[in-house]
Amino acid sequence: MRRGAPQDQELVGPGAPGRGSRGAPPPSGPVVPVLVFPPDLVFRADQRSGPRQLLTLYNPTGAALRFRVLCTAPAKYTVFDAEGYVKPQSCIDIVIRHVAPIPSHYDVQDRFRIELSEEGAEGRVVGRKDITSVLRAPAYPLELQGLSDPTPHPGPSSWTAPPTARHLPEISVAFLLLPLQEELGSQLPQILHVSLGQKLVAAYILGLLTMVFLRT
Repeated sequence: MRRGAPQDQELVGPGAPGRGSRGAPPPSGPVVPVLVFPPDLVFRADQRSGPRQLLTLYNPTGAALRFRVLCTAPAKYTVFDAEGYVKPQSCIDIVIRHVAPIPSHYDVQDRFRIELSEEGAEGRVVGRKDITSVLRAPAYPLELQGLSDPTPHPGPSSWTAPPTARHLPEISVAFLLLPLQEELGSQLPQILHVSLGQKLVAAYILGLLTMVFLRT
């Protein structure tokens, strides 16, 4: 695939109709920042449950926004919830699965586009962000992955997260739901108002923990 800005994108996902965005005009009026984590997608061909990644989209505004996911290579991916709505000052997780993890696709760079628009069928586009996607080859040859290691390894066979780590997802979600410092009309005391930067950190931590959960 040619590197650079996406030229011919289509919605990907179960039952999503094919639609193009070639020559789409830039957002008009106020632009909403598209806050997504991770900033790029790296799939592993030897991932135990199949190559998949979790994309977290955060809406920092005070109004619900419509989103849709587009891709330069829709035949290679399945996106669960390729379009929908994200509530005000909330985040949504989008699962993306690579359905063609074959050697000819290793290290080929594709692009996804996250597009935000106002509510309604004819809502204007208010934000747009492109992220790269690449499939990495297995760390070990596939024929060796089914062989067990006969050498005993002393030590514990499992690790249990400490109590604080186990509650980090709930803490991060609660932090994302707190009002922004400049938000008016909130019934919560000012000390519970947080900055946009603090919410981004919470979204980053939540994305990391979710990716760890998916890979286990």
